[in-house]
Amino acid sequence: MGRHRLHVDNSRHPQEERPIMTTSPQPQPLLQRRQLQLIDLASELEGERFHGHFASRIMAQLSLPYKDPQGATEWVRRNNALTLTLTPGLVTSPDGSRNRAYPYGVIPRYLMTWMTTEVVRTRSRQISLGDSLTQFLGSLGMNGSGASGRRVLDQLHRLAVASINIEDARDVGTRWAITGENFHIASRYDLWFSTKEVPGQDQLLGSTITLSEQFYEEALKSPVMLHPQILRALSGSAMRLDLYVWLAYRLRNLQKPTTVTWSQLEAQFGSAYKHQRQFRAKFLSHWREVQIFFPQNTTAALPSGLRLNRAAKALV
Repeated sequence: MGRHRLHVDNSRHPQEERPIMTTSPQPQPLLQRRQLQLIDLASELEGERFHGHFASRIMAQLSLPYKDPQGATEWVRRNNALTLTLTPGLVTSPDGSRNRAYPYGVIPRYLMTWMTTEVVRTRSRQISLGDSLTQFLGSLGMNGSGASGRRVLDQLHRLAVASINIEDARDVGTRWAITGENFHIASRYDLWFSTKEVPGQDQLLGSTITLSEQFYEEALKSPVMLHPQILRALSGSAMRLDLYVWLAYRLRNLQKPTTVTWSQLEAQFGSAYKHQRQFRAKFLSHWREVQIFFPQNTTAALPSGLRLNRAAKALV
């Protein structure tokens, strides 16, 4: 099965719309070093058997903040009829002070993937952070000790106390229907923070988290399989990770070719940008890397949006 190799697709699409060039037509030695590394990795992984990680449909359809929305009372993300509203909870500091804090960036995305993976693996709502999370982070190039461990626990604390509302609003004939659900990621958390950094000591040992019934059930509903080495290769950008999860979900469930407009993509992936052209440039820079790991011709960037074509197998 052929993979994208940063080619120029000149095939015709509905309305005779020509795809945007993925790169300028340069010889391969002039491609960016990182892109070449990703191409090599995709070739190595093709056809390889692997123990997958999993993401929930929530993470595939919606998202979390990329940066800290400091001072905002709520954070909203939309995907067509679906709207996710994230409300930060109160996080207690060692000095006893309490402040509202959002989960944001790459780490909570890894944490959500880890929790879903553990649910699929153990069928249990209670998860021990020690061995399982440390091993998971290790597969992604992180560790559970020192500063990394403290950042992970801080973001997990923020996830555990945050409130999530998901609404589905749509026209149904002569009526307007709204369905919604409120839930937390965790129903209970027991987190141990080390007051001193001890070399070689795992900062996560002794900590546990009990997932809420709603998140547990959602994690078991059609989880999205992800390749751990691709997750690691795409680290460093929350949008890049979101795009990988979204494409893995959409391409596997796509019934017919469809074009997701730039306005729809911006509402889901980048509503913080002042101008759509800024979002589009950032999105395309990440898409050029993510699409390397999907079968050739399953995605194409058009002037109107991102074209998705059904593939028998969406992942390496």
